[in-house]
Amino acid sequence: MYINENEKNLISKEIENLEKKSSVELVAVIAKKSSNYKYEGLLVSLAITALMSIIAIFLQMNNKIFFQLQILTFTLSYLLIYRFENITLLFLSKKYKQEKASNKAKREFNFLGINNTKTKQGIMFYVSIDEKYVKIITDEQIQKKIPNEYWQDIINTFIIDIKNNQFSKGYLNAIKSSSNRLITDFPIQKNDINELSNEVIEL
Repeated sequence: MYINENEKNLISKEIENLEKKSSVELVAVIAKKSSNYKYEGLLVSLAITALMSIIAIFLQMNNKIFFQLQILTFTLSYLLIYRFENITLLFLSKKYKQEKASNKAKREFNFLGINNTKTKQGIMFYVSIDEKYVKIITDEQIQKKIPNEYWQDIINTFIIDIKNNQFSKGYLNAIKSSSNRLITDFPIQKNDINELSNEVIEL
């Protein structure tokens, strides 16, 4: 659990308050990480083994010890990475991790049906904790009225809270910051139907 029940309720209530005045459908999604990075972990283990092999060659070890060292290095490094998954993230570039998280966010936007609302006014605030990543995805009607630059300013502030492990604060501030704009551009309609849950979704 990344956010406790009280924090979840506060976020859900903030979404509910927004949707009482706006026709948008806002969904808050949070994930520990956006990939299991098992393949990347294997590559890191191989890289460590290769580095150790170069050192062994430089030290002119005999073939038997050299072979045993390779097996031992690979096994220990892989087991360590398997046990402590976040070690792999230390070897990956920020850009690579962000691409992984971005792709995961896009899949969840579709999987959760946020792109299938009748009004096409769905919006998702996605957080991936280990990657320190935030993405805001909006459906086509919102995209027509609100440019990406607007959301980027909110994301920049949101990420600061995520880096400080203040997840609920990040969500609450982001929702409050965007509420006036969303209410103005997408006011509530008489026949409005709440199509998506206001509960925080943990992956």
